[in-house]
Amino acid sequence: MSRTRHVMSFIVAMAVVPALAAAQSNGNASGQRGRYLEYDTATSTSFTATADAAGNAVLTLKAGDFLLEKVVAHTGDATLRLSQGKDVVTIALSQSGYHVARGSKSVRLDPRADKQDKLDGVRSVLAGSQAVRSFKRLVAALEQRDESEEDGPLAFSTLLDGAVVHMLDGDADAPLRIAKRITRKQRAALRLVSANRAPGVYYDCIGGYQVALVSAYGQFESCAIESRGYSWWSRDFVFELCSWEWAIRSYQYIWQFVGCFMLPW
Repeated sequence: MSRTRHVMSFIVAMAVVPALAAAQSNGNASGQRGRYLEYDTATSTSFTATADAAGNAVLTLKAGDFLLEKVVAHTGDATLRLSQGKDVVTIALSQSGYHVARGSKSVRLDPRADKQDKLDGVRSVLAGSQAVRSFKRLVAALEQRDESEEDGPLAFSTLLDGAVVHMLDGDADAPLRIAKRITRKQRAALRLVSANRAPGVYYDCIGGYQVALVSAYGQFESCAIESRGYSWWSRDFVFELCSWEWAIRSYQYIWQFVGCFMLPW
């Protein structure tokens, strides 16, 4: 699909999906001015999203004794802090690449320049982390959820975090697989939409966020398809750049979603 078609789909869906999103509430999410709360009953996980004084989006996830704290800037730069007991892992994603730290160990990874040995170094930092294991189990539960079950906006955000963690831990296919999983219902809904049915409706924070994630997936999918046309020795490198770009773009949309609740509607 060409980029032009993705843009047209985004424009059409921006008017239509908010109404679809309004019908997807499972009663476990609530928006307040300055804060968005969500609770996932299936995994007994609580989510909170708000903003700090610097205008960054601040999201937290708590499941038992596992805690994920995330700060996202408007640029898409994000810092994840996974903790369980004394085990703490920090992952920073930015325009410069990734910085992964645990205890006294830390590794910087630039997808544009670094080779496999640097990624192996990242995996060695994550190896044995109880916090990472707990988070990956939670992400697996969300990823494998039946399509009939509902996902809240912050569950989508958690799946994005999971894609990043899985990729850094050696699962290169995780970003595209999870991006597809995040957008499965919205893409199915868009297939029913035609331009002449798009009415003018008010902007909905959740609906706009879902549409943006569909747009990010479409660009990621196009980039991934294009990467297959490269030589065997460079296609994996190009695909990793596609994954990195998708993550940054998606984090920007998370920032926009949280910022939407800061506005005095």
